Amino acid sequence: MPSDHDTILQDWREHAARDEERNFRFLRSLKMVRDPDRIDDLAQQLHEDAFRRIDCTRCANCCKHMHVRVTAEDIARIAEHRGLTREAFIATYLTPDPEAGGHRMNAIPCPFLGTDDRCTIYDVRPQTCREYPHTDKEGFIWRTYLHTDNTLKCPAVYDIVTRMRRRLRRR
Repeated sequence: MPSDHDTILQDWREHAARDEERNFRFLRSLKMVRDPDRIDDLAQQLHEDAFRRIDCTRCANCCKHMHVRVTAEDIARIAEHRGLTREAFIATYLTPDPEAGGHRMNAIPCPFLGTDDRCTIYDVRPQTCREYPHTDKEGFIWRTYLHTDNTLKCPAVYDIVTRMRRRLRRR
């Protein structure tokens, strides 16, 4: 019998692309709610529940398919952890980020993703990785495009949005 984790991943694989437009319309409709704090509270609750049931290290889809942006602070922290100078770290692992400025990892999957789907620099990972998938942040309703895109990349986000849609009865 499959675990809850496996069931969620299977549901995501089978339905995320099909539900993309419905999820976008739902997320966009949240901008009209009277009490955005209520949505933030619900998102936080669903986020916590999703990550109790989903083991990111059995998925690592974000690490396998997304560009990882790094801040100057990330560069200093990770370079020190790896025993590299800032310049050597940038030359080895980073490329300029044409969209946001600054830098991002030079490879997909992330060069720090181990063969066991675990982050080899987890304790010093970039801020963007620490914050991903952004479903527990204040202002949930203002991230329509981000959350819609992430439903295609992250089974937890798909689960959160789907359950929120059902809970609010906006199928």
